[in-house]
Amino acid sequence: MKILHLVTHLNTGGITTYIRILAGEQVKAGHEVIVWGACGTCSEGLRAMGVTVLDEVPRCKSELSPRLWLSLPKLISALKTRSIDMVHTHTRVTQVLAAAATFVTKTPYVSTAHMFYKRRLGRRIFPCWGRAIIAISNVMAEGLRTIFKEKELPPVVVAPNGIHVDKFRRDFDAVDRDKIRESYGYRGEDRVVLSLSRLIPVKGVHILIEAFAVAHKEVPALKLLVAGSGEPDYVEKLKARVSELGLGSQVLFIGNEPKIENPLRAGDIFAAPYLWPEAFGLSVLEAMAVGLPVIASMSGGIPELLGHGKYGLLFEEKNALALAQALVRYANDKGLCAEMGAAALRRAPDYTSLKMYERIQAVYEDVLAGKL
Repeated sequence: MKILHLVTHLNTGGITTYIRILAGEQVKAGHEVIVWGACGTCSEGLRAMGVTVLDEVPRCKSELSPRLWLSLPKLISALKTRSIDMVHTHTRVTQVLAAAATFVTKTPYVSTAHMFYKRRLGRRIFPCWGRAIIAISNVMAEGLRTIFKEKELPPVVVAPNGIHVDKFRRDFDAVDRDKIRESYGYRGEDRVVLSLSRLIPVKGVHILIEAFAVAHKEVPALKLLVAGSGEPDYVEKLKARVSELGLGSQVLFIGNEPKIENPLRAGDIFAAPYLWPEAFGLSVLEAMAVGLPVIASMSGGIPELLGHGKYGLLFEEKNALALAQALVRYANDKGLCAEMGAAALRRAPDYTSLKMYERIQAVYEDVLAGKL
C-alpha cells in the first residue's frame, strides 16, 4: 500500500512523534510511506527510516493562507504520479488541503484527531474529516461525539497511541544513570523531578515550578529537571520565575534533548502538569515504559492512561498545591515510588507501536473496501 501522511511541519512535537512511530511500523510491514510536511528537525530521521519526505511544503497555520493553496497543485500531482492509495491527515489545515486535492484525484483519506477541536463555523460548514476519524484515546472519541453532532462526523475508530516499548526500554537501560546524573550536576541523594514537554503555556510547566517551590521547602533534596524547548517568551518567563523564587541552583533547563532516554534515566519522578485537555499523553506513556512513577493532571485522556490512579498519581489541573503535595508524597515514600513505577511498567505494553499500527491498518483496509 502507498500511504501519504499530511502534516503541517516536521519539527519535534507530539504529532511528529506519532507519525514517526506509525511510519516506522508501516515501513516494516512493507508499505511505501511518504510524509508531506514543512522541513523540520525530524525530516532526516524519517528519511533514515526509509520514508520519502516531501518537505518543500510551506508551513501554514491557517486554512485560508495563500501559501497553503499554492501547494495544492503539488499535492494533486504527488497523489497522481505516486499512485497514492491512502492519505492520512494530522491537522485541520492538512484536512482541508486533503479534501480539496482528493476531490480531484478521488483518493480516500482519513484523519487522526490529536486534540480536542472546537466546533467552529468553518468546521461545521466544511468538516473535512475524510472517510473516518482515528481517535487516539477513548476520551478523544467521546469528546468528538460530545463537541460535534453525529451527522457532522464520519465513523470514529479508537486506535490508542503506542511506542516501541521494548526498544525504548533497551535505549533507556543502555544509559549509565550515574554518569548522566553527574553530567546534569546531581548527587546520589538528590531526588530529581523531570518535566519533558514542549515549553508552551498549556503544558503547565509554570504550575510545576510553583509546586516545586513549595515541595522543595519540605524536601530540600528535590531537584527539578526541565527538558524541552518551546516559545522563547514563555521559556524566559519560566527562568525569570525560577530566579525570583531563589531556585536557580535547584532547577535545570536543558532545552531540546533528542535522546529523551537521557533525562528519563536521570529522573526519579515524572511530572505532567498539563492544562489543556491532552487527548492521550505520549510523554506520560514514555515515562511509564521505563518505570518512572508519574504525577499528572486530570487532563483529557491522561486519567484513562493512568488507570484513574492505579498506575500513577493524579491531581486537579492548575492546582499547584495539590501537585506539591504529590511531589512530597513521592519524595518521602520510596516504596510508593517503586510500587507505582512497577505498575506503570506493567501497563505500558498495552500501548505498543505494533498494536497502534494494526488498528490503523484495519481502518485503511475498511475504507478501501468500502466498509467505512
